[in-house]
Amino acid sequence: MCGIVGCVGRPDETLDVLMHGLSKLEYRGYDSAGVALANSAVEIEKHEGELVNLERAVDDDAPSGPVGIGHTRWSTHGPPSDRNSHPHADCEGEVAVIHNGIIENFQEVKDELTAAGHEFTSDTDTEVVPHLIESALADGASHEEAFRAAIERVEGSYAIAAVFAGGDAVFCTRQDSPLVLGIDDDATYLASDVPAFREFTDRVVYLEDGEFARIDADGWDVSTA
Repeated sequence: MCGIVGCVGRPDETLDVLMHGLSKLEYRGYDSAGVALANSAVEIEKHEGELVNLERAVDDDAPSGPVGIGHTRWSTHGPPSDRNSHPHADCEGEVAVIHNGIIENFQEVKDELTAAGHEFTSDTDTEVVPHLIESALADGASHEEAFRAAIERVEGSYAIAAVFAGGDAVFCTRQDSPLVLGIDDDATYLASDVPAFREFTDRVVYLEDGEFARIDADGWDVSTA
């Protein structure tokens, strides 16, 4: 089923919050896990196998940043491996994306992006999303505009979240895959299910199909396309 977590508003504890959330979503089943934290760059750490493999890696070289997302993957497109683990990035490493669900038209989109010069490093359907975002950014779109433009191109079921280098927000949306926000006075959380952030807050906002959310240091906002 995969698991998604996100956190904004706890800049000195982002990684700890993400790892805690991933541990609370292990019940959903997974074969790899990863995190992406955004500051002036996007730092990604991801590994095949149990969560302990990721824990060991971040103990040795911890990514840092005030904004972060994390993921536990259950393989659909591509076998379990480090390179197929989430998060996935664009060619320049400026955006990181995590995704639950199936992108049904990924091959068509991937072929188009490949013809335009994008280089893919995984077997997943998910990886088309950061490359679509990259294309929109190159055309002058803002982070939010680029995220929305990418979602307009994909078909299927999904819960998707993204962070950007130099950005201060997590952008997310859902269609036929659960996504819920956790609201606290000074932090906002994102997850596939409430146990990921229950220790921190019991105030929740469930996203509906087709809704977009932006969470940042000032709070949260939910809208439709």
